[in-house]
Amino acid sequence: MAEGERYLLGFAEMDIQHQYLYRLFDGLETFQGSSLEPLLREIELYVNFHFTSEENLMRLYEYPGFASHQTDHEYAAAKLVSFMENSGDGKQNPAQLRIFLTGWLMEHSKTADADYVSWIEKRRSVLGI
Repeated sequence: MAEGERYLLGFAEMDIQHQYLYRLFDGLETFQGSSLEPLLREIELYVNFHFTSEENLMRLYEYPGFASHQTDHEYAAAKLVSFMENSGDGKQNPAQLRIFLTGWLMEHSKTADADYVSWIEKRRSVLGI
């Protein structure tokens, strides 16, 4: 899937992070090396950073849908952790993880992220920023 086909929020603060996540996820499909561990660790670290960034913005702007959004994040993070915990058994397929993570991020961006971005933009417009 080309980058241009991926959903953008029009909210630079998160679009930049989303694009980096997509590049990381694509690396699962094209990975060639002896150990997938460093890539999985980078994905885990950046996913945690990204989720924390979004959640901090939601707290800052008192987004009313915070709890539901956080639950979505916890679901995706749990799937990633489960994959990582089982990656040594040889039964895990990195391409399947990429499909899940990319699909989840696209859908999550179109729905949950779009909602909080709209909320923040309205709050910022009141402040004139």
